[in-house]
Amino acid sequence: LGAGIPEGLSRLVKKLGYKESFFGVHDDRAKRDFISAGAAAGVSAAFGAPLGGVLFSLEEGSSFWNQALTWKTLFCSMCSAFVLQILNSALETNDARIGDKYSGLINFGEFKCVNGSNECMLWGPKDLIVFIVMGAVGGLLGALFNQLNFYITKYRINHVNPKGRIVRMMEVALIGIVISTLGYVSINTAGHCVRWNKNGTEKELRGLMKSWYCPEKDHLYNDYGTLAFNSQENSIKMLFHHFNFTSSNSNSTNCAAKDLPLKPTYMPLTLVLFLVTLFLTACWTYGIGVPSGLFVPCLLIGATYGRIFAYGYQQIFKFTDPSLFYPGTYALIGAAAFLGGVVRMTISLTVILIETTRNISYGLPIMLTLMVAKWVGDIFNKGLYDIHIELKHWPLLEWEAEPLWETLRASDIMKSNLEWLNPHPNVGRVVEILKRTKHSAFPVCVYTDSSQGGGTLRRKQIGTTNPVHVRSQLRLQGLILRSQIVTLLKKEHYSDPGAPELPDLTHSELTEFYPRYPDIDDITLTISDQNKVVDCSKYMNPCPYTVSPHAPITKVFTLFRSLGLRHLIVVNNKGEVEGIITRAELQEHHIEIVYKAKVETQGTVLASSRADLSVNPVPITIQHSATLNPEYLQLPLPPRTLRTF
Repeated sequence: LGAGIPEGLSRLVKKLGYKESFFGVHDDRAKRDFISAGAAAGVSAAFGAPLGGVLFSLEEGSSFWNQALTWKTLFCSMCSAFVLQILNSALETNDARIGDKYSGLINFGEFKCVNGSNECMLWGPKDLIVFIVMGAVGGLLGALFNQLNFYITKYRINHVNPKGRIVRMMEVALIGIVISTLGYVSINTAGHCVRWNKNGTEKELRGLMKSWYCPEKDHLYNDYGTLAFNSQENSIKMLFHHFNFTSSNSNSTNCAAKDLPLKPTYMPLTLVLFLVTLFLTACWTYGIGVPSGLFVPCLLIGATYGRIFAYGYQQIFKFTDPSLFYPGTYALIGAAAFLGGVVRMTISLTVILIETTRNISYGLPIMLTLMVAKWVGDIFNKGLYDIHIELKHWPLLEWEAEPLWETLRASDIMKSNLEWLNPHPNVGRVVEILKRTKHSAFPVCVYTDSSQGGGTLRRKQIGTTNPVHVRSQLRLQGLILRSQIVTLLKKEHYSDPGAPELPDLTHSELTEFYPRYPDIDDITLTISDQNKVVDCSKYMNPCPYTVSPHAPITKVFTLFRSLGLRHLIVVNNKGEVEGIITRAELQEHHIEIVYKAKVETQGTVLASSRADLSVNPVPITIQHSATLNPEYLQLPLPPRTLRTF
């Protein structure tokens, strides 16, 4: 929705004939703001967590953030939760009401003592150590999930997606058949008939129980069928709140009595089989040709893992007092641990789970569990969202620069083979550059040795330890976007050399084709048109952001992150253009490759000094000899960059 609404409004406004959009979606910055707000509104509506939605958008859904975007996103998230409550209440009661009962499409129920008693303990301080262990195990399981999904997605990208939509839909159908078959076979082979009673929390959840070949008149239900053939939301709710309390007195309703021993609501073998099946199928389905979801399946996997842990914990320490042992707490912590191990979110996920459970007392254990799960998972690989972003080669920036980056400078990562234009280029030369490249912006420069319309600035490297660049003699004049150049050509805004100047285009005329600018291959030019001149000086940005080639990459990263830049031109102290940096050059894998190549070719280890980052790096020369130990040239990467996919 966040991406579709601004796109639809832009097209609608254009079709209605309005020059400017009232909704402010006539540029890419407004679109990015709408996407951030849409991500927050979606989480708010799904989980009834408006604050969690804002934090989710901040933590995972945006690469640029400011104060204005904060209150806009919060307002959108609050409106989403408010409207959803009204609609839910209207559908259930034919009346518009506001309350927790109607908040969120997904409701995991309220964590409370049996029969509303205040005598039980949901968790205690001694349980924090147990939660840390659960978080560590959840981080390991999450790392394994991410690793398997990485291999599956990589195979899918290389072998399935290139074959077209039909093959992708066949994969979806195959997954559906496999999951249905596994569910049917598992019910008949691993399902157990378990007797339910009138005690515990089964009164609220009795309608969700599935008998599946178990005599319903004997008050029996199939434990595997109850988990597998309910919606995932209801299955999570069953794992959170469904317990069996039995007593020698069948008429007893005192569920907190100390003489009531706990019995497994779901058999351990059932939980293990359900966990393995769901783990593998969820790992397979994420990334297929239809939306499959990640949050709720991971919560269900984690809740199952939590109930298995709770059963083992209860069997080891022989808990017999229901008021001192609440299995739903371990299911919740298990859900948080596994989901945190997969997506590596901390702040937003904590708030989402607190708002969903409506129990602030779970704040500390959830936060502690998520932190441990993230730390353990980061040892092995990245979060699943980051893995898919890298696989799709999307230049989304991280929140912080890596420590390794302090040893490199802007000149090390910039694009030195620079495509450029002069202020009044030849039309034919412009078309040639546009067809040869896919760049979204070009520096406008004055090349003192030629009157060509544009070209490529190339660097040479002489056989010495330090690279020596050929003097460019390109004086920066500004920066012009590809969309602006294409619009000028489409509107035939060019003239013969020496002819009178054409009338200036207005801003609305220059953005007339937004958001779908014409492709350069769709523009037809005659031979006489190619000899004409287009004036870029009137439409370029005369003061683009620039940086020195000696600037640390950490400073370059800060400029991109804080200002939302897409291009940064590298200019030396004489005003000559050295190269250009885009978000693609700031990707972690690209910088690691540059660093390794520099170490291998120069045989130096770059010295980093936080006190003086404005000067050239001082190389510490390593001894060159025939007996040089190869370990001296090993890259000293920080732990977070040591990842294997």
